[in-house]
Amino acid sequence: MRIRKLTPRETWRLMGFSDIDFDRASKVCTETNLYHQAGNSIVVNVMYSILKELLK
Repeated sequence: MRIRKLTPRETWRLMGFSDIDFDRASKVCTETNLYHQAGNSIVVNVMYSILKELLK
């Protein structure tokens, strides 16, 4: 059994970014930095839903 590592593009997609955003960032950032940026972000849709429930 082999575990496949996610690509930087896949991590950005999971965090809710568009491919256009990724393409722009990949022109000026290394692959490692792209992973870090995805890991330091939050999924806006999830945060919106959490705050919506808290403010009811």
